[in-house]
Amino acid sequence: MWGHDPGAYDGPKGVYNIPLSAPMSMAEGIKSMGIPNVCVIRGGTPNEEYRKQFKDVKRIAWDLSGGSNKSYYELKDYVFGLRDTMPNLTGYYLDDFFHGKPGFNKDSETEPMPASLSIDEMKQLHEETLAYKRRLDLAIVLYTAQLGASIKPVMKHVDTVSLWIWSGSDIQKIDENFKKYRSLVPDKPTLLGIYMWDFGGKKELSKDFMIKQLDYAYKLYKEGQIEGLIFHCTPLCNKGLAAVDYAREWIAKHGKEGR
Repeated sequence: MWGHDPGAYDGPKGVYNIPLSAPMSMAEGIKSMGIPNVCVIRGGTPNEEYRKQFKDVKRIAWDLSGGSNKSYYELKDYVFGLRDTMPNLTGYYLDDFFHGKPGFNKDSETEPMPASLSIDEMKQLHEETLAYKRRLDLAIVLYTAQLGASIKPVMKHVDTVSLWIWSGSDIQKIDENFKKYRSLVPDKPTLLGIYMWDFGGKKELSKDFMIKQLDYAYKLYKEGQIEGLIFHCTPLCNKGLAAVDYAREWIAKHGKEGR
């Protein structure tokens, strides 16, 4: 599950119109959903007291870049340092990695899409992850709106892709977008992002849209086209949202299924 600290997006000053509820930690959020793993997506370098919440979490991936080159260099030493103290840390995430740029052709075959790290920095980072004494996955966030040939140069330097839509209306194009993704990235292990709020539309996601997302994700998983799902996000878990309640029921029914 995608983890954010409480207050990151909800409340009266939030830009996505998410209602306020009692604070819920990432660990509490995943427990409430019956999900054993969490992606810790946040900035800063929290202390050991904060990290205690993750002691009994099965697998953790930690944010290595918050959408900028600056955030990568601010987080890198801290996150790499966690490897020796958190045996359940199994990967890193490059969140909001690709950047829009006016006039850039995302279908360019010669120029990589603008991103938080250069191709040389990505190559070095991947080599550093491979050199560590135990194997941790380097994962990248990719949105369907970014699909184009210019993403391909980066893909050789990552282990896993998490593919996300942004607007709830794009759920109607989920099959079309996934096929386009696989035409560009045919062989990378992939986790499909499952939104429980319409962030693009800044409104509640309907139960019908959630059903469509999960039915399609289930089909892809059973066909072996994806390795799993990531539900977004922990601050939504205690707000009484229909999409969240349906997701919780779905996880209880299918969460432990194999192929």
